[in-house]
Amino acid sequence: MTIKSDAGEILLFIYDCYVNDNDSANPEKLLDTTKWEGNRIDRAIKYLKDIGVIDIILTLGNLKGIQHFILKKITPMGINIVENQPEFKRNFGFEVNLGLLKFSWGASEK
Repeated sequence: MTIKSDAGEILLFIYDCYVNDNDSANPEKLLDTTKWEGNRIDRAIKYLKDIGVIDIILTLGNLKGIQHFILKKITPMGINIVENQPEFKRNFGFEVNLGLLKFSWGASEK
């Protein structure tokens, strides 16, 4: 996987949490759910922050390689990218079907 495709999966996970659970993603939840190494998640989160699709506050410390952060929101641009299939594929390199989200870590939603 590339950072870009990892970031796409993390963005979908954040979107799914926001839409279905009214819950926020955090380092512990991402580690528990994905079973990925912390550094891999950290790179994806920072990529999403840098391209402006999530609004987070980075705080001191880390959890197994993920810098602590507080997710403020998924931005309107992030929502637009997730909900526009061609735009999502153009940005992250794979197709998404919001009716059946599938993640490389084996979880599926809906």
